Amino acid sequence: MGWGDGGLAISLGASTLPWLMMHALGNQAMLERYPEGSMIGCWGITEPDHGSDTLDFGRSCAAPGSSYGRPNCVVKPDGGDLVIQGQKSAWVSNGPIAHLCILYAAYDDGGPELQHCVVLVPLDSKGVSRGKPLDKMGQRALPQGEIFFDGVRIPRDHLLAAPGPEYELAAYAILTAANAGMGSQWMGCARAAYEHALEYAHERRQGGVPIIQHQNVRHRLFHMFSAVEAARALNYRVHLYNATVEVPALQGSIASKILSTRTAFEVASEAIQMHGGNGVTRAYPVEKLMRDARSSMIEDGCNELLAIKGGTLLADPYKVSL
Repeated sequence: MGWGDGGLAISLGASTLPWLMMHALGNQAMLERYPEGSMIGCWGITEPDHGSDTLDFGRSCAAPGSSYGRPNCVVKPDGGDLVIQGQKSAWVSNGPIAHLCILYAAYDDGGPELQHCVVLVPLDSKGVSRGKPLDKMGQRALPQGEIFFDGVRIPRDHLLAAPGPEYELAAYAILTAANAGMGSQWMGCARAAYEHALEYAHERRQGGVPIIQHQNVRHRLFHMFSAVEAARALNYRVHLYNATVEVPALQGSIASKILSTRTAFEVASEAIQMHGGNGVTRAYPVEKLMRDARSSMIEDGCNELLAIKGGTLLADPYKVSL
């Protein structure tokens, strides 16, 4: 699907995340209450003051002795309900159109320190409002926008993951699935850019011949081809491994996401160069592919933070102390 439109692919992928996590956490009651395919879903995690910080469970990316500060969205228990106050940032994929949100937020039970939890939030609940969709450079088929929670009450049984080990499992699981999915989608975008460039090289004539007859063009196309196939191979390997082991490898998913998004951007940029002036016009699809791919290196955790997190997972805790 990323071959066709990266923004649409992300929208459809994000829409499945509430149900993916209901399955992952074994919550059959919520699966029966919210049947699969009945609603559009979204994942509420990024906050205005805490972008990639929200993905840093375990604080492997935090400066020693630092504090991430007050969260922008807090869940409090109140009798048989949970009360949600605050907001998620404008980068909530499907935020403007979703019916059901899987919300990763701070949890305040009155203890000395805030913890974190995961709750399901029907977005027709009283107190929910939304910002307007973002006007973006790329992935324009993907509606993204803020979600505000003003004293939103939901039943306590909508708590999917309590603070502590349950939350860490939920954060690990969704990031593993989302990053591997990003690897697939943006490998598809890279493939599309390469295929457009290959086709154009057979059609466009310069120097009296189709440009593929020039050695430099063939050299560049081969490196584009190699990069796409490397991303494809890693992505297949990650999906196969994660589907057949008891504990999936988050570092594998991160590696696929980083390699595929970087490859998509670099191959799309090279495809524009091969198209010459035509490449920067909207008459050809490669300029859109590059705009879409540029955003992919930031969403679902910016590549720089994810690399630190993935690298931390490679460390042997018995040999070093991080």
